[in-house]
Amino acid sequence: MWHNGNELPDQALDRGLQFGDGHFTTLTIENGRIRWWACHWQRLQAASERLHICLPTEAELFSCLTQLTQAHPKRDLVVKIIVTRGPGARGYGFNEQANPHWYITTTALSERTHKPLKVDIAELRLSRSEHLAGLKTLNRLEQVLLSHERQQRELDELIVLDSTEQVVEAISSNLIWRQGDSWYTPSLDYAGVNGVVRTQLLSDQPVNLDVCDTASLAQVLAADQVILTNSVLGLRPVAQIGEHRPTDPTLPKALINWWQASDVSS
Repeated sequence: MWHNGNELPDQALDRGLQFGDGHFTTLTIENGRIRWWACHWQRLQAASERLHICLPTEAELFSCLTQLTQAHPKRDLVVKIIVTRGPGARGYGFNEQANPHWYITTTALSERTHKPLKVDIAELRLSRSEHLAGLKTLNRLEQVLLSHERQQRELDELIVLDSTEQVVEAISSNLIWRQGDSWYTPSLDYAGVNGVVRTQLLSDQPVNLDVCDTASLAQVLAADQVILTNSVLGLRPVAQIGEHRPTDPTLPKALINWWQASDVSS
């Protein structure tokens, strides 16, 4: 094997590097405590089951996270847990009993802002796959290209549609919107990532949120409020979608109170 022009000893490359054969979740440690650990663990379990990847035990992962909180008691952290199928030789086939590789990385958690966002509709469309929809796999090339598009267009975010012109999500956030007294979020049956905040909102129901099976762009553009949700970035209101402006570009008090009271487990 060669790397950057240098020959290395023969070894099997991690399939996460070769094929994006793995998944991940990104959580926060705030005030020395892990936010929504139970939901993140369920996400890791669900992805490993669907991808047929062995998973380290919850005790192993939680032990590492506990060490992180103890090592940085006064720092708020963003923690990424990556699970791959492990090393593999040439070819797509795999051994279901292979020992997985898992990695944990940390960065400082930046201060969250509720500044209303300027967004628009992405030109790139997400491909549809009911087998991978909802999962946060290591294959994020669509998001890489979408992030480049956002930078080129000098926007805060992009709302992304799939190949059938259905609204799915933003680049790195899920999407909810209010029409009158009702709140909606797009179905993720064929594309998109089922984020932890979205999962918790649907479970806790602080604003009576429903899943919209067919989310059209017209529905979102006619919304009274549009909010982007992400476990690291928090809740972010949208002020402008192209030439359209939601009636209320703020965060509702019910969502602010819910976030502040949300689960931060030790």
